Amino acid sequence: MTAEEIAIVVAVGPLGRGKSRLGPSLSADDRRQLVLAMLEDVLAAIFEAHSGPTFVVTPDAEVGPVARALGAQVLRDAGEGTNAAIETAIANARIAAAPAVLVIQGDLPQITPADVRRCLDALASVERGAVLVPGDDGGTSVLGIRPPFGMPSAFGPQSAQRHREAALEARIPLQELAIAALAADVDTVADLDRVRGAVGPATAALLARITVGAAGEGGAS
Repeated sequence: MTAEEIAIVVAVGPLGRGKSRLGPSLSADDRRQLVLAMLEDVLAAIFEAHSGPTFVVTPDAEVGPVARALGAQVLRDAGEGTNAAIETAIANARIAAAPAVLVIQGDLPQITPADVRRCLDALASVERGAVLVPGDDGGTSVLGIRPPFGMPSAFGPQSAQRHREAALEARIPLQELAIAALAADVDTVADLDRVRGAVGPATAALLARITVGAAGEGGAS
């Protein structure tokens, strides 16, 4: 298997519920724009590193045109959470037929093509197994599975440990990659401040236009 045969999946939830923990600091519209800007940077990094199949799975009709314009194929899910979305994606014939799937979180605007390539190469190097990039909060930034049905996903709080346990239960080897740039996703103002200097151009341009305030839904101060 080559890395280009791996199917990449990015799950994006309903924009109206995205980044709710930023609610006191960003307006609802700014939060929606932030989700889409981060997705743009994630997909840009993916496509610079990978010429194989790339999918965005989402229940939100507003996400589809953005993802397609960037080159991704779009799958619709029922909006029942990240793990259900990934199950929907893996059940798709095009992804199920791939030798492996690499799930990349959509809120990693600091991801680089080199990070994507490192994950792809690690997954391509095994006959059967999983690749995990844990977050510094105990979550999961990237999860690779070969074959796609090799183990279930378990995204959510402290998911890195649940993915370790799932790999053990499925009796497949697990590689863990420590990638500093992917250690933090963007859920809070503190997260934004931490990654602000390293984000891709779409997120950087948005952050230059909006004000992250501490008071009120409007975000501007």
